[in-house]
Amino acid sequence: MGALNPSTLDLDLVRTFVTICETGNFSRAAERVGRTPSAVSLQVKRLEERLGRALFLRQPRAVVPTADGEALLGLGRRLLSLNDEVVAFFDAPPMEGRVRFGAPNDSGLFALPGMLRRFAATHPQVQVDVRLDASRLLREACMAGELDLVLYTGHAAADRDARIVHSEELAWIGLGGGLAEARRPLPLALCQSGCTWRAAALDALDRAGLFYRVAYTSEHCQGQIAAIEADLAVAPLPLSVARPPFQRLAALPPLGSCDVLMRLRAGAGPAAQALAGHVAASFRDLPGLGGRLFA
Repeated sequence: MGALNPSTLDLDLVRTFVTICETGNFSRAAERVGRTPSAVSLQVKRLEERLGRALFLRQPRAVVPTADGEALLGLGRRLLSLNDEVVAFFDAPPMEGRVRFGAPNDSGLFALPGMLRRFAATHPQVQVDVRLDASRLLREACMAGELDLVLYTGHAAADRDARIVHSEELAWIGLGGGLAEARRPLPLALCQSGCTWRAAALDALDRAGLFYRVAYTSEHCQGQIAAIEADLAVAPLPLSVARPPFQRLAALPPLGSCDVLMRLRAGAGPAAQALAGHVAASFRDLPGLGGRLFA
């Protein structure tokens, strides 16, 4: 029996392909991967030849994945994630310790499980104690030394000791074809007092002179979403939430951006610093968080 010769893919080609899909153009992808645009084009050609499929539709101002390209994008992200996990496992020095980690209430249902699972695989001896709470309380707990690392929503300009790990537009969200937007006073579904999204929404409506009433208040974003889905109210949420059956309500005043900030306790140890690096990398690898909510 002859030696097995398994067919393999060049991960550099896959990484370049995924980067092109995420940036929407060859030039920006070239900057991110540290190659020239011509080298990136050559990589795509090699990948298409290897797979025997066209991966992109070339358009005047952008490149759009073909159906095969869309299939490769999902598979490619999984392949790169597994590769990065393997490399991190063997590159990471042995580390022990305990990290007190805080994150916004709803993020426990959406973004955190995958992040913590990957960190546990690379740092199996580190114990992570997770606290889910409101953003304001998490920030205060970290400043008081009660938590080692926290994620929360806020504005980086007002919090120079924090690092932005994700940013997207904050938008008014309502039910597609719903009637809540037209009601006056405008019915709102908001998080509890102290939420930065709540403050941004009320300030924007006050400046625009629009009459409103706070119809629903919830500790979790899921309460806001339930009110929207029932067409009982509108709510300020990340733009990525505006997917069917929801839509962006462009007629209402703009709200600015929503930033997810990360803060380390002063004097935090190497285990907390390792988790901070892992969390930041996880956000970079999850473009368009699409519904992973933070409140």
